[in-house]
Amino acid sequence: MKASFVTVCASATVVLVSAWAQTKTSPKIHSDSLARVEAITSYCEKADPNSEAQYLSKLADMMRGHSEDEIQRDRSTTNYQKAMEQANDTLSKVKSTSAVKACTEFLAEK
Repeated sequence: MKASFVTVCASATVVLVSAWAQTKTSPKIHSDSLARVEAITSYCEKADPNSEAQYLSKLADMMRGHSEDEIQRDRSTTNYQKAMEQANDTLSKVKSTSAVKACTEFLAEK
């Protein structure tokens, strides 16, 4: 059972890092990447409230250079909604003891 928590945390981190890398190198935010990063950021804000400002800063960095209209269009897509649902489903399976560690690792990523 303990291994599954580590696996879920590792998977969430890999998804996040992949999404983060994809959006940093692309001139357009991909709606599924945006959903994953927003889901993970929201989850981490709750799991590690002392670092909430840092999570918000990471999200703001991702959105920098993109208009609010672009972000809203992406949020209204089916891809965004599916990715958000999948990310939230995965994150709901992570125990809080593993969550803080994974979220801390997320903050450490450049």
